[in-house]
Amino acid sequence: MFYALTTHGKKLIKMAKYSIDQFSKITGFNKILIRTWENRYGFIKPKRSSTNIRFYDQDMLTKGLRYSVLLENGHKISKLVKYNDQEIDQLIDDALSIVNQNEKNKIYISKFIESAILCNQNLFEETYSECISKLGVIDFYKNILINTMNKISILYLNSEINPANEHFLSENIRVKLSNEIEKISIKNSKNKKWILFLPENEYHDIGLLFAKLILKKYNHEVIYLGQNVPRQSLLQFKNISNILFFINAKRKAEFANQLCKFLIENFDKTKIYVIDNSSSINIEFEKINKISSIETFISEL
Repeated sequence: MFYALTTHGKKLIKMAKYSIDQFSKITGFNKILIRTWENRYGFIKPKRSSTNIRFYDQDMLTKGLRYSVLLENGHKISKLVKYNDQEIDQLIDDALSIVNQNEKNKIYISKFIESAILCNQNLFEETYSECISKLGVIDFYKNILINTMNKISILYLNSEINPANEHFLSENIRVKLSNEIEKISIKNSKNKKWILFLPENEYHDIGLLFAKLILKKYNHEVIYLGQNVPRQSLLQFKNISNILFFINAKRKAEFANQLCKFLIENFDKTKIYVIDNSSSINIEFEKINKISSIETFISEL
């Protein structure tokens, strides 16, 4: 994939080029089906580069995502290709009003991915507002955000999308979660304090921010240290009651296990929790409490 990103005022000019393999992976359509639909129904026809290589642009990709949503809800490709963009959008809105919650969630996820691919702030804002209104922030995180970020991360790691698109979505989510956190006030908390941090060279703190939101909702005080925290700097908090940290990036087991040993040795009076999204901790530590779900975390509060 090749990109040329330039800005003119507030408008972002996007010239992404996607191969049929990338188009297939992102939309979920297999390549044989794409070619068959193209020949039979005039489905999205790729452009050609100056060297005659076929490619899809971002508008084609987002159209493919919309088709994917509607095909899953019983529409026929032979009819969909005859509709204009406004009619397609209306069909998606109609589907949101009648399908079950699981199908609605898929539509929301598709909209967030589209907003990231196009860096479309309005689409992001509209989708986020609707999700929070319909689901609330906790169910939004569990059922929409985790799945969206997982899919975006896979596309990013496999070079299917530009890092700028991944950053657009993650930074917008960080802002929204921070705003939700600010809305919560703690009233005369007698609960024990928590320290939240990401270890060295960990930078993806959306899950950590959500943990802060949960803790504040349950009237806990939080010392939020954030990303890339050197472990030695934690020693000033030896009397803290609870520690929660995440391991998100794929780390060597040696790093994760040494971090756990450091915490156990230096925080003998502290309850230590970890969310190990990378499965890097390969040793069972009696004093390290692994959190496997939001429900498990809440049950500890």
